[in-house]
Amino acid sequence: MKKSALLMFVFIAFAGIANAQNPKLVGSWLMTKAEVDGKIETPYFITEFKEEGNFLVMGMDFGTWTYNSNDNSMQLKSAMDKDFNGKSEILSLTRDELIVSKDGAKLTYKRVNVAEIMEANKNSGLLGMWEFEDVTYPEAITYVTFNEPDEYTMIQQEEYSSSRYLGTWIFDKQEQSLIVIGMNGDNGFKGKNKVLKINEESLELENSGKVFKAHKKAKSTKKIEHLTFTEGDFYNEDGDYKYYDDEKKLPWFDWAEIKMGLLNVKQLVYNYSTLINGTEAFESKILKAEVKASLEDEGFTIDNIFNGYDRYNLPEEAELPQDKDYSQSLYPLENSTFRIAGNEQITTPAGTFNCMVIEVATYSDVLKKLWVITDKPGLGIYAKIIEENPDENFGHYSVYELQEIN
Repeated sequence: MKKSALLMFVFIAFAGIANAQNPKLVGSWLMTKAEVDGKIETPYFITEFKEEGNFLVMGMDFGTWTYNSNDNSMQLKSAMDKDFNGKSEILSLTRDELIVSKDGAKLTYKRVNVAEIMEANKNSGLLGMWEFEDVTYPEAITYVTFNEPDEYTMIQQEEYSSSRYLGTWIFDKQEQSLIVIGMNGDNGFKGKNKVLKINEESLELENSGKVFKAHKKAKSTKKIEHLTFTEGDFYNEDGDYKYYDDEKKLPWFDWAEIKMGLLNVKQLVYNYSTLINGTEAFESKILKAEVKASLEDEGFTIDNIFNGYDRYNLPEEAELPQDKDYSQSLYPLENSTFRIAGNEQITTPAGTFNCMVIEVATYSDVLKKLWVITDKPGLGIYAKIIEENPDENFGHYSVYELQEIN
């Protein structure tokens, strides 16, 4: 048997010990130490064993057990993994501590009170979502949401991927410690952490000599409006496009009139918000689109900031797309299938606007919903854009909302 499997086997075996012959074993236990070949690990895992004869591992029913009072040992039977089956010796058992041995592995457990854990977690000040800096590597943004009574969700987000982990957490007010259980891999603060600082805005944890800092993410008031149409909605049963006439109805079809309304506009300011995968929280930043319009020029240009960046915060090795000549269709519709979905009045921080609503299906499976201003000031300008890729693994959801017309 591999040592890693052996550790788990011996650990889980304890969950099946308890019966009426030994009531000291009934309850929940936290594994705090594992000693194998002179090496000490601190895996931290909760088991619960019941006098009915079944045992739970992190809330999952794992199998059955029998206890032998003659030699103070236990026998585990689990159909989930046969490596867990076998006999283990109880070295020490008190009201608060349990030590067992199997095939040279020595494991130590601390009794825990689930009700007390729930109460401590509730009053810990940790509930909610936290954004951590530099967990595992600087390129990843790490979000941890602590929920009642003892579950957490961890999201590690990179530019083109996102990973999600689930687990259990335990706060100890007296020790000022936080135990994080179930986090996969070497994810920074797995295990026992010393709480160095905690308030409504900031959190600092120390784990194995390294300090992890986080700030609280406020709950978002932004409504999530998922886009439910598909590219197939734009075609009839014969595969013919149904909305050829809609292009002539677009607000910017008369680009000369739009230009006249932009002669005194130098800049459009947008709030760009991206939904953090697996949560209902957003990351936001301000994007500024420079406007160039004059009577002498035939057309006019507005910076294309609808790739998530502007000329003031270009990603490394990225270039701002070329200014779009507004004598043609506006850039979010370029090479896309679209239709006019109606008219709507919406309010943004920049004001209240009458808008034409346009639905777009792109060739890259990205869906868009556009609110284009149909009256002055701002004729032809986007008041709002929702962009969504509904792919379960690689999807995204973002919103552009007009803040100012300068």
